[in-house]
Amino acid sequence: MIRLELDTDLDILGVINNKVFNLSNYRLSIQLLVVNIFIIFFGTIFLVIFNFYLIINDKFIDNKNNSSMNELKKISNYLEENSIIRIPLYQTNYRCRYLDKNIDKKQYEDENCDKQNFNLNSLELSELELEKFNTEQYIIQNYIDKEFNVKIFNDNWIKIADSNKLYLSETVNEVEILENKKKTTNFYNIYKQNYFYFFNFIYSFILNKKFIEISTKKAHDINIVSETIRKKKSIQKLYINKEKKIVKIMSAPLMLDEKVYGVAILSYQLIKHNDDLAQSSINLLNFFIILLIIIIILSFFFLRGLIIPLNQLTRITVLERQKIRNTKNINYPIRADEIGILAQQIQIMSSELKSQMEKLEKFTTDVAHELKNPLTAIKSSSEVLLKKSISEENKLKVIKNFNKEVNRMNRLISDITSFSRTMTEIEIEKFKIVDLKKFFNKLEKNYLGNTKNINLIFKIDKINLKVLLNEDKFLQVILNLIENSVSVAKKNSKILISISKHGSKIAEIKIYDQGEGINLEDKDKIFERFYTDRQEFRDQHSGLGLSISREIINSFNGSIELTKSDNLDFSGACFIIKLPLRIL
Repeated sequence: MIRLELDTDLDILGVINNKVFNLSNYRLSIQLLVVNIFIIFFGTIFLVIFNFYLIINDKFIDNKNNSSMNELKKISNYLEENSIIRIPLYQTNYRCRYLDKNIDKKQYEDENCDKQNFNLNSLELSELELEKFNTEQYIIQNYIDKEFNVKIFNDNWIKIADSNKLYLSETVNEVEILENKKKTTNFYNIYKQNYFYFFNFIYSFILNKKFIEISTKKAHDINIVSETIRKKKSIQKLYINKEKKIVKIMSAPLMLDEKVYGVAILSYQLIKHNDDLAQSSINLLNFFIILLIIIIILSFFFLRGLIIPLNQLTRITVLERQKIRNTKNINYPIRADEIGILAQQIQIMSSELKSQMEKLEKFTTDVAHELKNPLTAIKSSSEVLLKKSISEENKLKVIKNFNKEVNRMNRLISDITSFSRTMTEIEIEKFKIVDLKKFFNKLEKNYLGNTKNINLIFKIDKINLKVLLNEDKFLQVILNLIENSVSVAKKNSKILISISKHGSKIAEIKIYDQGEGINLEDKDKIFERFYTDRQEFRDQHSGLGLSISREIINSFNGSIELTKSDNLDFSGACFIIKLPLRIL
């Protein structure tokens, strides 16, 4: 029970994380593999949807229906104009009417047309009817090797022509065809053939599903003929033949003067292999495969370009963590992309970390040195007190010196603590845009004065100077500089604070006093920790104030330095602070 409650609390606090699939939990190579798999998956889905769209919206069947209707209309028009005629009676050989004795002499003699024409009684003609021979000749000449089948029936429901059962010759010659072609293996042709077979299988399956519901079982041609003669108009129907194929049948009446003399029937298999559509599909598939190969190759090079510099950065960080000093031969990746920026930032962070460690080491040394002096004095004083020969007067001096060193040590510890706290706050402080004019006007109004009755004079430009900084820390710097000036200046003197614009991008703050000044040779030393040039006030100052001020100003990307005064009325020390302006 206790364990369950503990786990619940940890889960609420976010310590126990639920295991959720996240690519970032895996290596880059695995991530790239998963991404490529997703590309293949969604690409395949797109191909399937696109092919389905192609099949559903294919106009092949509609175009074939239109062309078949045109052919049927063409057949009916021709037969109505040329084959509905009166034919001579008692003539048994119809071909003799169309054979020319001079042109087709041999066939004319074979048909014995002289005798037929001799017996012909041209005055006895039949009623108008659909003439068989002329109809057969038209079908033979135009519709033998077509994709569709044409049948012609007369008004007595007798079939007089069928494009599938017409032969130009009664003899059939058997010819042996020998193929001597060498079999060659062409991978692309095999791939294309198999894809066409698969595509046409899917094509037929989808369209069969679409038309099977509106198709009926195949009826006899006589039923279609009788219905067409009865309705005297064209008919279109879908049937399922014995091979379970969907067949489109369309019929048209052959009419003259509103009387039907026959029926033309055109039929074809509705769904056949559509190689043109399959070619479009395989072209898209080939493009997708080529694109996929290019993506995979580019991904490999991209991954290689990521892993090598990242491994290099990992090796550098490991060496840094293992405190291997000889890292001069290790080069950071030099690139213009985000990895290059990351490498640059890691290098900067590493340098700053080393600098912080060196500062910490130096600070520790300085603290130990500063604390060692009062401890040495305290130890000496205690050793003197242990001597019995010391007089009461000297004992009193030793005790005073003892207390002095203890106070000094206490002050050092307090200042060191304050310094450490300030350095920590610098790292986490929040900045904001500050108007220097308003800042110093507020300071002038709220400054309570000092024990030496030293007046502060503010000289502020009318231009608004805005900088990015932490207002509290900046106030700490200004008050520290004012306090230093007050400590060395004479009573009733003045301190000048001048705020102006230097160039177009820098705000300049100068703090002048009327004291004795500071030797410019020590302008760098005075910013060192625990350094002071005022030996007479050493017991009152730890030497950390200016060091803290410099660290704060540096955190603002500014600078602080001691310079020679350029104001004759203020010939003492002159500190100048420069801060980058924020142009809004």
